[in-house]
Amino acid sequence: MANVTQLKHLEHLEDEMLNYGVEGCKAAVSFLKELKKMLGHQESSGFMQTKWDGAPSLICGTNPMNDMFFVGTKSVFAKTEPKMCYTHEDVDAFYKGDLAVKLKTSLDYFSGLNIEGVVQGDLLYTEKDLKVETINGEKLYTFRPNTITYAIPTDHPIGKAAKRAKIGVVFHTHYTGNYVPDMQAAAGANIDGNDDVLVVKNDTPMHKVGFSRGEMSKFDSYIHKIERMCQVCGPFLDELVAVGGKTGDAKFHISSFLKQFFNNEIKNARTINNVDEAMYDMLNFYGDKMEKELAKIKTVANLTAKRNLVYNSQNYVVDNVYKFKSMLALYKELQAVKQMVIDKLDHLEEFRTFVQTDQGYKVTTPEGYVLHKDGDMIKFVNRMEFAYNNFTLQKQWR
Repeated sequence: MANVTQLKHLEHLEDEMLNYGVEGCKAAVSFLKELKKMLGHQESSGFMQTKWDGAPSLICGTNPMNDMFFVGTKSVFAKTEPKMCYTHEDVDAFYKGDLAVKLKTSLDYFSGLNIEGVVQGDLLYTEKDLKVETINGEKLYTFRPNTITYAIPTDHPIGKAAKRAKIGVVFHTHYTGNYVPDMQAAAGANIDGNDDVLVVKNDTPMHKVGFSRGEMSKFDSYIHKIERMCQVCGPFLDELVAVGGKTGDAKFHISSFLKQFFNNEIKNARTINNVDEAMYDMLNFYGDKMEKELAKIKTVANLTAKRNLVYNSQNYVVDNVYKFKSMLALYKELQAVKQMVIDKLDHLEEFRTFVQTDQGYKVTTPEGYVLHKDGDMIKFVNRMEFAYNNFTLQKQWR
């Protein structure tokens, strides 16, 4: 699933079943089977990219409508008044503060990269953002575009290139089409840097890593187990997708709050270890959300009607308690098999990664990875590590 026209948001592997029901389950299994080929060094049509925690996300290239080079944020894809910046004056008209400065620097230096078409990337640093720090006894160039602080030894070839450059970026997506707001996204952007621009490559070197026989057996067992669980949960997952929604009566149904619940668990550094406890937490989370929602309602008649919706939704959980538990158990298994893959890939990265805490730097893992298969893409992120930090640490660039 997660086949996107424009790269505005990627989904987590375990969330696909909440988005698409049975089809989401099938997609998750299909992604895992492709990974099995890749980690077993078999012929595969898939490939993996390392996610970089850069910010802001930038789109740049030549507008086919006027053959002029532009930069911008994701708002370049707006159907009405797309914000494409061809000059510094355009940047000033649309943006302010540090974001405007970064867009101007991008405009100045990316225009010299001979970019064909339109590409998307994440900004890593500008010249003023690069620092020299000693961490754990190692002299490093560091930059923090968002949540993660990246570091590379000062004597490393990439470190020397980073020091020379005026700006650093990772390009990950290219676009095709004759009208920017309607362009189609495709993975990869083969752009070379120069002395002024450090372009970090993000293709994950899968040929350097693989599962042992024991690991492959364990991974295979996960896949078979998840397939069986999907068969059991599938009809109920389809039902949850059908009754949920963001508007009308559907927005009061508990199914509309499942992804919010899982995100809230991450914010509170909790994992699904015990399905019964997760059920209890889920109901409490839903109850708290509904109390806040009901408090906004002014008329007695509307309040009574919405309270009935909440009451019916709570009864829905009671009537389907074992189905909900099966869903939570499946979610837990998908998280576990995903983490098995992430743990194997994290050792491949050249850059050190840290998060800034009140006590100084703490070693962390990379943001995650994106698996591409037949035009579809899905992200593998250690949510208890990166997503927790992302929810709780202040963003520096904003």
